[in-house]
Amino acid sequence: MIGLVRAAAICVTLALGLVQAQAADKAFKRDDLADAAIKLEAQIKSEAGPVSKSAATLRTDADVAFRRNDFRSGMQILGQIVAAAPEDSGNWLRLARSILQIKPSTTSEQTFFLERASTAAFVAYLRATNPQDEADALAVLGRALSERKLWRPALDALRLSLDLREVADVRGQYENLRDEHGFRLLDYTVDSDSASPRACFQFSEDLASAAFRWSASIRRRSPSTCSGSATAT
Repeated sequence: MIGLVRAAAICVTLALGLVQAQAADKAFKRDDLADAAIKLEAQIKSEAGPVSKSAATLRTDADVAFRRNDFRSGMQILGQIVAAAPEDSGNWLRLARSILQIKPSTTSEQTFFLERASTAAFVAYLRATNPQDEADALAVLGRALSERKLWRPALDALRLSLDLREVADVRGQYENLRDEHGFRLLDYTVDSDSASPRACFQFSEDLASAAFRWSASIRRRSPSTCSGSATAT
């Protein structure tokens, strides 16, 4: 029993090191998704069990399930494919896309599927070996995160996808999401009668948060380009 525990601990340590190494060179980073990626891979391997069929046969079975609109069965088969070839980014991306097509029967199931879809898309991004595959994975990740109402990471994922490859549909998703949930000024008040006049601004995001990046949302302008006599620093 002790040997099994030690072996499991070693596997987790190795998986953590692999995820950290893959994430190091990637522009999109989130610690919660990195942790979820390690857990998801272990869960999928456990759920798949011993895989006896070939990858080609499993892909055929998955295609048959999808043609029947049986996305739940397709998801299970794709889980076996992922377990057999976890380094293949395309397998993870197809799994993420298939999960997003499932119609959940309960709120808890919806939460479960969206978390699994976003994590699978994140793994696909980490293991992508070319910009096109990275862009595809980020687009799916952005959609899954927006479904979870995680607006800032969703916007970041979609923006990075567009940086890699311009796609009209992704551009539309990004602009709509930015208009509805992007960083913006919600309200402001001006106290001009006090000894130390001041203006207070209410923004849509916490500027003190470590996750907020000023460079992605704020552009400073020189005094000569600002209207009026007062300028902000």
